[in-house]
Amino acid sequence: MANASLSQFPTQPPAHANRVDRLRIRHLRLLDLVARTGSLTATAETLHISQPAVTKMLQELEQAFACTLIERTTRGGQLTTAGERALERLRMALGALDAARDALVVHPEVPLVRIGMLPLVGVHVLPRLIAALEQQGQLPRFWVYENTVNGLLALLARGELDCVIGRLEATQPTPMQEQLDIVPLGDEYLAIACAPGHPLAKRRGLTFSALRGQAWILPPRGTHTRDVFEQPFLDQGQLPPTPYIESISFHSNLSMVAASHFLTVAPESAVQHYANMSMVHKIRLRTPFASGRMVFISNKNALQSSAVALVAKALEEQWRMSI
Repeated sequence: MANASLSQFPTQPPAHANRVDRLRIRHLRLLDLVARTGSLTATAETLHISQPAVTKMLQELEQAFACTLIERTTRGGQLTTAGERALERLRMALGALDAARDALVVHPEVPLVRIGMLPLVGVHVLPRLIAALEQQGQLPRFWVYENTVNGLLALLARGELDCVIGRLEATQPTPMQEQLDIVPLGDEYLAIACAPGHPLAKRRGLTFSALRGQAWILPPRGTHTRDVFEQPFLDQGQLPPTPYIESISFHSNLSMVAASHFLTVAPESAVQHYANMSMVHKIRLRTPFASGRMVFISNKNALQSSAVALVAKALEEQWRMSI
């Protein structure tokens, strides 16, 4: 009986397992290139190899994973569902390889953290983080990327970022959120700014109705800041103001407001930063905007380095100190 039960658990790995060990980095990049170009021919040109060589690589890749990864189409080729699932994992592996290469080019003894962030993070969060880690003698090298939340999360999913400082939005699909390790940091607020000499600068307890008729510089529709700005007007049954100028950069918007009669809305930390330099004045609202939650995001499926964990801990400490 003992022998019979042991026979149910084969000691030899599946035949295709050994084939995985024979794969080269080019095999892994093949799937990513087909996904990006939709063409085996274009993939061959990018890899500087012949079309038959790409076909052979694909065969070796599919034999290693024991499933069909790419379907031939009239336009070239597209990933199967299995190919898409494989690529999700392989992109993280490729991202890790690229990060290892980049980290060892200069000062290999100092860890490298590829950090993505919303532009507002660079106003006070990142400077405080750097100052704290430098004071502790534990400052890693940073590669900093600024983008939208969705853009940053796409880079994180592909293994091109180690972590993100941002927020989660309702438009992000649930499967994506399930792959994320999320650490809450603190609340994020918006504020309205005007030039110090603006007639509204000395008034207190302004309502949104009183602000509706002003001239505005606003971020484009569809951005998080524009959505949060417009909601109080909609809640009161009013159409939101139509901006005279639309600009996505709150740094540019605050600089324009400082030299004009316009109003703008921006993260409170940015408004306060410019107010400290006497460039703008923060308008006092009767009812403040609803807050958002800033979070630290990393990928559950990626091996987290000690430097990334250090950054997460330092961010939490800095946010607690600022409360």
